[in-house]
Amino acid sequence: MDLDTLPAISTLKSEGLAQGWDFNGRSGHRLLPKMAGQAAQLLNWAQESGLRVAFHPQEAALLEEPLWLDHADLKQVRQYPVDDFIIEVETGMPFGQLVALLSKNWQAFPLTYPDELTLGEILANDLPALESGLRGYPRDYVLKTELVTPDGQITISGADVVKNVTGYDLAKLYVGGRHTFGLLTSVTLKLAALPQCRRYWRFPADSFHLAFALSEKLLASNLPLQLCEIYREEGHWAVLIEIAGDDWVAVDCLQTLNTLAARPPQALDEPAGKGLAARLQQWPENHTVLEASLSLSNWSEFARALMKQSALDNMRFQIRPAAGLVMLSAPFFPFSALPYLKAEVARHQGFLQILRISPTDVATFSEALALYEEFNLPEDPATRRLLKELKKGYDPSGVLFTPRLPL
Repeated sequence: MDLDTLPAISTLKSEGLAQGWDFNGRSGHRLLPKMAGQAAQLLNWAQESGLRVAFHPQEAALLEEPLWLDHADLKQVRQYPVDDFIIEVETGMPFGQLVALLSKNWQAFPLTYPDELTLGEILANDLPALESGLRGYPRDYVLKTELVTPDGQITISGADVVKNVTGYDLAKLYVGGRHTFGLLTSVTLKLAALPQCRRYWRFPADSFHLAFALSEKLLASNLPLQLCEIYREEGHWAVLIEIAGDDWVAVDCLQTLNTLAARPPQALDEPAGKGLAARLQQWPENHTVLEASLSLSNWSEFARALMKQSALDNMRFQIRPAAGLVMLSAPFFPFSALPYLKAEVARHQGFLQILRISPTDVATFSEALALYEEFNLPEDPATRRLLKELKKGYDPSGVLFTPRLPL
């Protein structure tokens, strides 16, 4: 089907709700709702036209007829009662804009992300932050959601109060649902007080074993850690930590850190520390990215097993000890190593999934989709059947597409 031949496309373009779009040489259309009602109208049009819609350009480019619903214009603050430490905001708002807004009132969202990520991307994927092992996941801070379904309905779940037990907590289904059941257009979030100061330290390590041992000591200490991150870049291992609190906390913490580490840590000023933390949450466009969920007790052996494989020498490792996550990425990903990786993760009682496949790593949409289906859908038949029934209930025509959960 050529979308340009559909009369509705011309109308949508004239109303400013659609425009032509190109991604890596593929031509398609970008839908641009400015309010929830328009998003409902666009999704209902896609359903009636027999089209599929994705919510990220890289994912839309996989479709036979690339159709990207970009909700970047949905970024209004619905309400912000400062004294209640909650905010209702539309999900197209970039995280950096939310941070700037909240900081004026010495408030913050409890987790941190790169400034350019939208709340929609964060919440749809229940995206783990560097602090997630210590402070939870995005869904832990969501009180209410507004969701647009493919049939054009706008549904509300939850309430603008911290304690609410009426009805099913559907927000927990939608946050982390990968936009499989609908488009999140607005959320009400719980907030926290903004720390007086943040301090960052970087610990160089001569090996993974030493970096891992240090992270265990740090997590077992009484330090007010906000994040603890092990990473390898260009063959070198390091541990990054963040401590937040009152000014006097940093002085006391430094004394403890010097006793835990074999050599003094490198202090980073706040801009440098925030910049490094943000960079560790971003992946180059040409990288395929995998995530392994493991218990802390199994990591050391798992990482040693991976590093024995020469095929993985160019891989970037990032380990979030408290969150139980190992991130692996590389350009020109060695897909021949995937069966080995999957077997190693299973042997260590973990779960492996593909977060993103680089367009340079696969030749066709069907090849990419086959990989997503193999590694991202749960192997348990009952769980897979439940997910498919939920998908059928919310999106019987299969309008909403995400390779992260290809139902």
